[in-house]
Amino acid sequence: MFREKIREKRAEEVNIELQDEQGNIVVDWDGEDDKSKPINWPALDKFINVGLVSVLTSIASVASAMCAPGVPDMMAEFHSDSQILSSFIVSIFILGYAVGPIMFAPLSEVYGRAVLYHISNVTFTLFSILSAVSPNLAALIIFRFLSGASGAAPLAIGGGTIADLIRPERRGVVVSVYFVGPMLGLAIGPVAAGYITQGLGWRWIFWLTAIP
Repeated sequence: MFREKIREKRAEEVNIELQDEQGNIVVDWDGEDDKSKPINWPALDKFINVGLVSVLTSIASVASAMCAPGVPDMMAEFHSDSQILSSFIVSIFILGYAVGPIMFAPLSEVYGRAVLYHISNVTFTLFSILSAVSPNLAALIIFRFLSGASGAAPLAIGGGTIADLIRPERRGVVVSVYFVGPMLGLAIGPVAAGYITQGLGWRWIFWLTAIP
């Protein structure tokens, strides 16, 4: 009888520690020195993770303006001379890029960041391929929008990933390095796309963004 009371008391203490006021189970790290906590990972692991996120953000950044040199060829192939639609091909990606973070940022706090990176990679690649094989201008514009929305995840949650990995006193330098790739992508993408369009055709702009 005495042992049963002790067990019940211990069970109650465990429940108090693991449950909040609403009865939800609370999962937390095993102290500040928990090795599984990202901020306590080895420096090499942190470097690799931040580097991968920077590369993912750079790819979406390149894709945002990369198709601009190929727009005249796209309009000619789809037999359209609308200046509005020609500018829409480029700008619709940015619209998707603005909508994506509204979904990805809060979801990353609920389901974790890794799963959203995977979903973003798969969907961005899929919509890039669909952009490359678009049969008409309407399909191309739709797939460009969806490509921008799905490719926005690294930009939306990249800062959160850095906050998880890097201590506050070192975070500023890491964020600066992290944004080098996306900034270079905006400059390099259109230049590279000009050569790609001349040599391989405009559809290869989207094939190449899907390859990574």
